[in-house]
This record gives sequence, structure tokens and C-alpha cells, in this order.
Amino acid sequence: MLFTKKYTYVLAFLMAFFLSACVSNIESANNNFMKEKLSSVSVTAPTEHLELLFFQQFNQITQNNASNSNFELQYSLNISNTQALAFTGNSSNLKNTSLTIDFVLIDKQTEKIVHKGTITSQATSGAVSGIYAQEQSAKFAQERLALVLAERVYQDLYLYFLETIDS
Repeated sequence: MLFTKKYTYVLAFLMAFFLSACVSNIESANNNFMKEKLSSVSVTAPTEHLELLFFQQFNQITQNNASNSNFELQYSLNISNTQALAFTGNSSNLKNTSLTIDFVLIDKQTEKIVHKGTITSQATSGAVSGIYAQEQSAKFAQERLALVLAERVYQDLYLYFLETIDS
């Protein structure tokens, strides 16, 4: 009886080990599929500085291959600055910067929109006393938000392509 319990645990362990290896193979196959899909997304050419930062970051993340482009990502960036807090005894002003991206993913073969979305990211800047420094702080906040939005659009498209695997 003790002998069969030993083998039962060993068999259970081996079965769990082999099943986990199968799951790992499925995950790596999905990951390769996702990398291939995302590298086939071309981004529209930038026209301003923030769009250029978004464009470069997105292409770097996706390792974009322009020759194998099946999808086109069209987007627009919208900036909103609001004053969050002003100190009366001090000349420091805090600004709340919001950067919103509206994007659509178009299948180049059918010319149809297959996915669209809106993502917003926010940052606070301007905790310095000089006016020039406050302007530079707001500018750097916008640039950081453009890079963050590139990563979030990548994540959104990753989830979209992951959902389309099942259907």
C-alpha cells in the first residue's frame, strides 16, 4: 500500500510537470503571434514634436517592420493644461497636464476600421518658482506622457489581437 502511494505522488507530479510544459508552449506561441501582429502595424507619419515622440516609442516597442505592414494606426494627440494649485505667498504654480490619444486601427486589405480607442494620461508639473522653468516642466511632462501613451496603445492593441486569436 505504501508502495502504490509513492508512485501515485510521483505520477501526479510528472503529469503536472508535463501539463505545465504544454501551457508554456501555448503561451510562447501566443507571444510570437502577438509580436508578429504588432510588428505589422504601421503608424501614420508624425507632424509635430509630441507625435514624433509617440511614433518613435511605438515603433521601438513593436519592433515595427514597415515592409510587412498589414495594419495602419491613425491617431491624434490632444493636450489639455489646467491650473491645479496656486500659492499666494509664493510664485509657484502647479499645472495638471492631460494628454489624450484617439486612435483607429485600419486593416489595409479591407480598408475597414478593426479597432479604435481613446486613452488619457495625466501628469502634474510646475513645482518650481520661475516662469521659464514652469514652462519647461510642462513641456517635459507632455513629452513623458507621449511616451507613456505609446506604451498604453501597444498594450491596448496587444489585448485586441489576443482577443482575436480566440475568434
